[in-house]
Order: sequence, then C-alpha cells, then structure tokens
Amino acid sequence: MHHTHLIRPAATVATRPVPAASLGFAPDRELTVAGPWPLPRTPDACGQARSAVCSILADWGLDQLADTAELLVSELVGNALLHVYGPVSLTVVRREVICCQVRDGSRKLPQLRPAQTTDEFGRGLRLVDLMASKWGADPTPWGKEVWFELPEAPDPLGGGWD
Repeated sequence: MHHTHLIRPAATVATRPVPAASLGFAPDRELTVAGPWPLPRTPDACGQARSAVCSILADWGLDQLADTAELLVSELVGNALLHVYGPVSLTVVRREVICCQVRDGSRKLPQLRPAQTTDEFGRGLRLVDLMASKWGADPTPWGKEVWFELPEAPDPLGGGWD
C-alpha cells in the first residue's frame, strides 16, 4: 500500500523564524524556515517539491527565483528517488540567500561526474553546479542533506547569479 504525503501549499504552511545557530549557521540573525515537507516515493514527488518551492518563494516575494529553484529541486529530489530507499523531505531556508535542502536516508554523498554523450543520466548535478551560487552535501545522523543556494538578487556589479 502506498501512502501519499501531500505537501500543503505554502500559503497554509507556517514559516517560522529559527535561531541561525540551531541550524549550524552564524548566530547573528534569525532564519526563516519552511518545511520540512515529507515527499512521497512516487513520480508525484518532483512535482510536489516544485509546487512547494514556487509557492513559498511567491509568499516571500521572490518569484524571480522560481524557475531556477524548481529545476534544481527537481534534480535533487529525482536523484534521491532514483538512488535512495526510505524517506525524502524538502526544507527551504531563507537567510542572506535561499537554501533548498533535500534530505534522504543514504549516507552516500553525491559526486559530480562528467557525463558521456551517450549517457541517459548523470547531468543533474552538473545543472545544479552551474546554476546555483553554491551547493553541497552533508552527512547527517540519519543520512544526508543535499542543498543548493540561490541569492535573492543578482550581483549588482553585473556578475550574474554567481
């Protein structure tokens, strides 16, 4: 029997301020956190993650990040569903940047590898690497957290989103 956990639209999900130090960030400010949202182990998971990210970014007045965030979240959730058994969840954190975090139960960290022209898979992390201002993967007591960051605004000196 499959249990589907539907992500509630962000308009009905309370975001909460959290002391930065409690999430391992510098303690000089509070963060705003949306989630975590459990994702189903079904093909609907990527769509639910995209909807959640777009909705929360709209609530925060950051619609300009939606296209990039939903593409990159799809990649991370898709990787978790493809390579990991067990629960997957999504959290979005707002501090100086937007940080999307996908947690899963595997301790195996993803590796950025070159894909051959004939490979069917293997380009997702390359997209994350190219489009996010920063990304990484951290082991946790229950598995790992793969994340990416997007700045709230482009570089004012014309440097794009890097």
